[in-house]
Formats: sequence, C-alpha cells, structure tokens
Amino acid sequence: MAQAESKSTVGTGFQFKSTRAALNELILLESDPALLAPQLAAHAARVPMLFNGMPVVLNLQQLPQLPSAAEVQALIELCREQTLMPVGIKAEPGSATELCAQLQLADFSQQRRVAEPAPEPATEPSPRQPAAEAETAPEPAPARAAKIVTTPVRSGQQIYARGSDLVILSSVGAGAEVMADGHIHVYGPLRGRAMAGVSGDEDARIFCQSLEAELISIAGYFKTSEDLQTEHWQKPAQALLSGSRLDTVAL
Repeated sequence: MAQAESKSTVGTGFQFKSTRAALNELILLESDPALLAPQLAAHAARVPMLFNGMPVVLNLQQLPQLPSAAEVQALIELCREQTLMPVGIKAEPGSATELCAQLQLADFSQQRRVAEPAPEPATEPSPRQPAAEAETAPEPAPARAAKIVTTPVRSGQQIYARGSDLVILSSVGAGAEVMADGHIHVYGPLRGRAMAGVSGDEDARIFCQSLEAELISIAGYFKTSEDLQTEHWQKPAQALLSGSRLDTVAL
C-alpha cells in the first residue's frame, strides 16, 4: 500500500516585513469635538498636503482623564472629517487596552523609540586570504548628487529632490514648496514650506539662513509658522528630529 503524501506543495500567501514608516501623534489638550473642530479645520486649511490621508496616533496623555469609548469615537470621526486617518491610541501604559480593543485601534501606549542597532565591529582581514576577501567585498552604493537650484523659488513653485539632498542657493518665497528625500539647504530666507526626509528618513535636516517658514517637516513630523516663531525666527537655523519632537537650533 502506498504511503500518503504529507508534504504541502502550497506556499504561504503573505509575508511580514518591518517598516520605519513615520507616524504623527495628534496630542490632544482638549477632548471636546465642538471646540477642536474649527481649530483642526483651520490647521488643515494651512497644510492640506499633510492632512490628506495622514495616519495619526491619538495621544490622550495630556487629558485630565481617559475619555470614554463614545468620546474617542467622536474624536475619530472629527479626524476623519479633516482627512486624518486615526490608527491607534497612546495613553498611560495599561489604561487604554480595553478602549483600543473596543474601537479596534492599535495601542501605542507602550511604544518607545527603537534604538538603531549598533553596527557590527569591523572584521580584521585574514592575512592568509587578503585577495579573496577583496574580491567578495560589496561595492559601495554610488552617492547621488544633490539637486541644486540657483534661482529663487517663487510662490506656487514646487521642487522635489527625489533620492537626494536639495540645495537652494537663493530664497524660498511664501507659497512655494520644496521637498527632498534627504536634507534641504536654503542659502537665503526660507519663507515657504520645506519638507525633508519625505520618504521617511528621520535623520534628514533642514538648514536655512533665515527661518521664516510657513511650515517645515521632517519624515512627516511638522511645525507651522505659529510654532516656529521662537528665538530662532528670522535667524540662521537648522531643524532636526529629536525622537518624535521636531526641534530648531541655531546654526
């Protein structure tokens, strides 16, 4: 009698893959939708390109108490009206487990920034086989030249440096938009919108000779002019991410 074949010939229909997709937190200082609605609408009108379908985590840690499921549902509906896409909740660890399960949202309360793994120590080349190791060493990826713009970027213009840095040797006017997968350098006043690391590079930075921007963004984290008018306003400055906080410091 022949033995039955037990080995499956059907492959798995999915794969898991880690990602470094950036998520913004909507930090709520109020939970009243009626109060928040006009404020969010005004904010969305200023930066519609960022609000359009942007996934966000509702951060409830600044509220005096954890809202009920009905109250959070109302906040979710408010976000969706402004084209935001709530994907999870961040609260005090352990406090929102039931709430997240009820609303079918992810619980980010325990999430911490994952440290980058330390690089492997360099291996000393073997004195017996130097030629063989040299032959198998991978070729370094060719560096991509930065996109250089020598003229002012005027209102209504949009410039994108795909896969590289963007260097602007002049000014960026109000109403203009400059974007790069890498860093952005502006050797003049930055008065429009500048978005660095748009493909998710959280190490990207923005450098400018005079910070007067309508908006700056790095890897999806952004600040508008209202948030930027601090001690570095109209001064040489750089913007960088410190964890999930977008900071500006003097050049």
